Amino acid sequence: MALALGPATLTAQVTSGFGQITVLSSTFLSAPGNATLQHNVPRLSVTVGAETLTADFQDFFERTGGLQRWGFPTSEVHVEETGTLTQYYQRGVVDFHRRVDLGNIYVLERRLTWDYFGGGQGGSPDLGVEPGTVNNNTGEQLGPWNHKVSNFSVGGVRTGFLDFFNAFGGVQAFGFPKTEARVDTNAPGTVHIAAATAGFTRQYFQAAVMEHHPQDPQAPVKLRLLGDDLRNQKYPANAWAQFEAFGAAVPLAAGQVYTPQVIEFTAPSTSPTAVPTATATAGPTTSPGPTQLSGELIVVGTTDGGILLYDGATWRQLDKDNSVLSTNRVQAVLVDRDGQIWAGTDAGLFRLNRDGQGVAYNQANTNREIGSDNIAALAGLRTTDVLWMAHPQQGVSGFDGDSWERFRSDNSLMPSSEVRALRLIPGTAGGLMFATAGGAVLYDHLNDDWYIYNTGNSGIVSDNVTAVAVDTRGGLWFGTVDGGVSRTRNPLTWDHFDAGEGLGSNNVRDIFVASDGTVWVATSRGVSWLQDNLFSTSNVLNAGLPSNSVRTLAEDSQGHIWIATDGGVGSFDGSTWTAFTTAQGLPTNNASSIAVGRVVGS
Repeated sequence: MALALGPATLTAQVTSGFGQITVLSSTFLSAPGNATLQHNVPRLSVTVGAETLTADFQDFFERTGGLQRWGFPTSEVHVEETGTLTQYYQRGVVDFHRRVDLGNIYVLERRLTWDYFGGGQGGSPDLGVEPGTVNNNTGEQLGPWNHKVSNFSVGGVRTGFLDFFNAFGGVQAFGFPKTEARVDTNAPGTVHIAAATAGFTRQYFQAAVMEHHPQDPQAPVKLRLLGDDLRNQKYPANAWAQFEAFGAAVPLAAGQVYTPQVIEFTAPSTSPTAVPTATATAGPTTSPGPTQLSGELIVVGTTDGGILLYDGATWRQLDKDNSVLSTNRVQAVLVDRDGQIWAGTDAGLFRLNRDGQGVAYNQANTNREIGSDNIAALAGLRTTDVLWMAHPQQGVSGFDGDSWERFRSDNSLMPSSEVRALRLIPGTAGGLMFATAGGAVLYDHLNDDWYIYNTGNSGIVSDNVTAVAVDTRGGLWFGTVDGGVSRTRNPLTWDHFDAGEGLGSNNVRDIFVASDGTVWVATSRGVSWLQDNLFSTSNVLNAGLPSNSVRTLAEDSQGHIWIATDGGVGSFDGSTWTAFTTAQGLPTNNASSIAVGRVVGS
């Protein structure tokens, strides 16, 4: 039979193996902002020969943890093997099939997804079960390998794995443990995911891998997306996307006859066995590029560690002990066209070389010409010689290298002196946008013209503005504290996007327009991006972000998106998110701001 990646149709080689199938009831699940993740989890009446059986995917899903255990379904119920009904989820796979070892009866159960990567199933290597590792903490010893499910790791770190295991299905959902909960070293002879980041506490089960993420106290236990990984292994090169069963569905109605798609697919013999990815993919469709930097420097401001510099290989730290900085609380960073690093802090403005030497500007040494020593955001020095800085309570200051100017609500048309963000307007001679607690401002610095957007004179959703941007079509974007984002392309037309349209959260921290025109939004619950007028969101669970609390965004020359979060730094190469945390060498995870600039010497 010829090998092909094209969509399969009903074939003679694979048949359903069932008679009439009828929908008894169904739950329709739709992931916000994702046009593909729209699928039914049904309860089916199934005819097998002279028998009528029930394949209750709906009950199994709800009884064993629902969305928290399985994630969203990524397929409809379909047939990959004669006599078996299968449904894929983000974090697992469920089969209704005959069990010869149980007297040839039909059962509905989770597929042992981890075993397809490290347990010898499907041609995978058998990594064993790590005999000899003992967890002396309290817990439940389960299964043939006598490993323990505990709320504590071997090293005594509280993980909450046992509570999570019992709350979301136990053995029925996860299978038996194949290791203790311990720190992954990726060393030969250990059970591990080859592409995963070492240093995380993980426990491997037959059907799942639990990870401990202490930087997310609300949900410290995460499950790897083994359902997606297994789907990608069985249908490499995104071949699954060509099958109707994996496309967006419409809700099923009780009583309707259901015809599952029968899929026959043979992967090319040259395709290697897939392994779970280091970080699950969730992002817009772009062309992925190389992961290394090309003569650039990633500059990260932190709330407790000064400035972090990344050259594509190593991280360096500039703090108050080894640089001109007098504080380690850096709230904004910018790299000018000469490669100089500017830092806005709670103790003034600093200009630094790569070696940390530089100049400090504060109220004391500028004769109070700088509006405040507390600086929340920076803009300028790329297309203009003026550096602008936002002060949380004292308006904005502008500095051209010699003289200062200040705007507050009492000496200008600024609607509020509480300024959260500012941004240069592309294609203008010094045009600026300000985000304030009293609305948004467009300021023509050349002509000293002010344009105010608030709920009284425009369609903006809230006066409590936190972020501003201009897209490649001239659209103005405004992010708010709790109302999502507003967009306008002319004064009479406004669009609003919030969590109901796929935005990660209505609490917006930053808006960034990438070089390809994609609008990215940093929120308190992940990073969102706009495609085809719909937002999708990457977060800790679906993409491996270091934290859901995303502060700011930047882009390097290869089109990679960088994010600063309160749990580390993230990078998106067009297909995969990579997380940088203290486990990968960061001195601190508390990133507040991020910028990209060319590498310069000391």
